Amino acid sequence: MLQPVNRLPLEILSQIVQCVPHQRDTDTGPIIRLTHVCRYWREFIISTPSNWTLISSRSKSLTALSLKRSKGAPLELRLNMLQVRSNPGFSDLLLPHTRNTRILDIDSILTIEELTQEFPNFLQSMPNLRSLELWRKDTTGGWDPSIDPFEPLPHALRSLSLFSIHLYPSFLRLTALTKLLLHNKQFNLHVDALLDFLEENRSLESADLEIRFSESSLRNSQRGSVVVNRLQLLSITCADAEDARALSSNIALRRGAHLEISCRHPYVELNDILSGVSTAHHSNLCSPTFLEYRSNPREIQLHGPNGRFSYIRFLGAGNPFGELSLFPLTSIRELRLACGMPPWEQLPPTPYIFGWSLPALEVLAIERNTSISRFLSPLFLDPSSTRSLKILAFLNCAITDEFIEGELTRFADDRKKSASTWLHRVVVVSGEGRFPSIDSIHVLQRHVAVVEMWMGNTLPTDLT
Repeated sequence: MLQPVNRLPLEILSQIVQCVPHQRDTDTGPIIRLTHVCRYWREFIISTPSNWTLISSRSKSLTALSLKRSKGAPLELRLNMLQVRSNPGFSDLLLPHTRNTRILDIDSILTIEELTQEFPNFLQSMPNLRSLELWRKDTTGGWDPSIDPFEPLPHALRSLSLFSIHLYPSFLRLTALTKLLLHNKQFNLHVDALLDFLEENRSLESADLEIRFSESSLRNSQRGSVVVNRLQLLSITCADAEDARALSSNIALRRGAHLEISCRHPYVELNDILSGVSTAHHSNLCSPTFLEYRSNPREIQLHGPNGRFSYIRFLGAGNPFGELSLFPLTSIRELRLACGMPPWEQLPPTPYIFGWSLPALEVLAIERNTSISRFLSPLFLDPSSTRSLKILAFLNCAITDEFIEGELTRFADDRKKSASTWLHRVVVVSGEGRFPSIDSIHVLQRHVAVVEMWMGNTLPTDLT
């Protein structure tokens, strides 16, 4: 009892207990180990109901213990139907406590009949349910979309996630949702039904949609106007350009929102998708001030005063910078390139990346480039390019003493003589501790006000 760990204030101990469970934990197993530290820890942890609210179907005995210690606190249930079937009597153990359920996640569902047999009237007994997530294991047969088993869903539900689950009419009557995630390769409603739902649900803040309509006629909206909504994030994952256009061309985002498009088809170009984007989206993409380009998978991020845009392409080849020509880059102030050196013949003309097309560039950050000298040489040799450049940052790049003392130092010195804005900060971050020598850093410091060396695998989020 003389050890300080046994006399921690209860407020500190409570924070420790909250930090121990990992994001992927599905039950209170990690909390059990904390009760073995000492009697003081054990009595406090066991007597706090909120420590025992994470319930899974992995262990019947642990579920019984957690339910007993939770004492009516809001529960988070994460159930796998394969485990439920292999544990006879598990549903009987859980049913008396379903009224306290706040979060329900059910995985590996085969049929809706199986779900209702194992947990009869489970939705009617969950008036406090705020988050529902359903995963269907098998997408072929055994499912009757004409019977709506979710009629008793509480209208106060805030988050709904459906994976290979039909969008029943009861889902469309929910009016308090803030988050919607819908992944279904065989959608069974007309696109207008979904668009009407998005417009009528005024509290919806984020929508993640991966929908492939079963008939081409469902792609044709008869609304005649784009959907007005309060979405802050719209994420669309598409297998072809038509599926993406069916949604992005009919949904207008408000100012400051984020549009995210992920493409899994090797022959769908960004231009194919943007050709159907509503004018409201185009206004969000005007005058971007931040551009990030990543490879493997190819990802473009644009941030501007009117909103954000992300495009992720998992497959495809060709010119890695060709898609950037679709966006206005004259107002870009920060450019981040996270890719290895592509074949030289695939690069666009140098002035396209640097110089005329980026007259407002202030921050240039490069990640994972093994030929940094060759990559930046065109920029350094043109004294009129990027006259506003103030900050250079490198993450896990091949920064050698020769590059520091040669090209980079000469570039910084030339900027003092010919440009109105000096290069005043250089940041080098390495996850393996490979930095230029102290002598090279001292040479650079004579020409650059701030030179920073960091250990790590990420660049500072705000280089300015």
